[in-house]
Amino acid sequence: MIKSNYTGLRHGPINSFIRQDNMQQLNPFVMWDHFQLNSTQTEAGFDFHGHSGIAAITYVIHADLTHQDSQGNVTKLPTGSVQLLVAGAGALHKETLTSQDGHFEAFQLWTALPKNIEMGEARYQGVSSENLPIIKELNTSTKILVGEYAGIKSPISHIIDMNYYHITLSARGANWRYAPTPEQDSRFIYVLKGGISISGERVATQQLITIDNAAMLEIIAETDNSEFIFVSAASLAQPILPTGPSVHTSYENAQIGQQNIAQLLKTMMK
Repeated sequence: MIKSNYTGLRHGPINSFIRQDNMQQLNPFVMWDHFQLNSTQTEAGFDFHGHSGIAAITYVIHADLTHQDSQGNVTKLPTGSVQLLVAGAGALHKETLTSQDGHFEAFQLWTALPKNIEMGEARYQGVSSENLPIIKELNTSTKILVGEYAGIKSPISHIIDMNYYHITLSARGANWRYAPTPEQDSRFIYVLKGGISISGERVATQQLITIDNAAMLEIIAETDNSEFIFVSAASLAQPILPTGPSVHTSYENAQIGQQNIAQLLKTMMK
């Protein structure tokens, strides 16, 4: 059931779990970052910077989020919200987190884009927390960030075939069962709080756990109020070439993306 597990590489408030040595195995996922910060300030974030060839999904656990991008979008979202930026051939964005108690927590997940659209137009979508469906079952709740669960779809519309859930198990012994679609052959779990076991094997918090193609996934809470993230997607049959803030299928596309980002920065500085 469990294929492998990865410990993050911390740099400042960010713990990064997907790197060049495991990127091919996790295709189409090319970044999974957990941002955590306790500060005396009420604001944190990242100034304008550029990407190309990827889609960035930001999920804010604790803090409000203000988004700005080179497409002219300016959006303010409360804690618990999700946004999707498809960078395409090049886009700039700025993310500002606001927290009244100085605690900040968020995730950013990048996916590669299919070869036929990696150099397409950039687009953005933000969905507030109250508009994200939550499916409540016995001692469990499943928040649908992207994709579909139990016939219910998230408002977020991604280009690739994927599911992204935040699951809460309220009591020890609570059981979450899920039959992944065979097409979504790239899968991982990340434990946020408490403890869980997968087919009897206990999983530590803040580790990225890859899952094989078992027909049924069964997860049991080892403690009260356990929380974990489940993500799955169909792998992309194409080269994956990371170049810092961008990922492409060829160095030619990467160069074009870099040029487009430079031009956007130049335009913004005028």
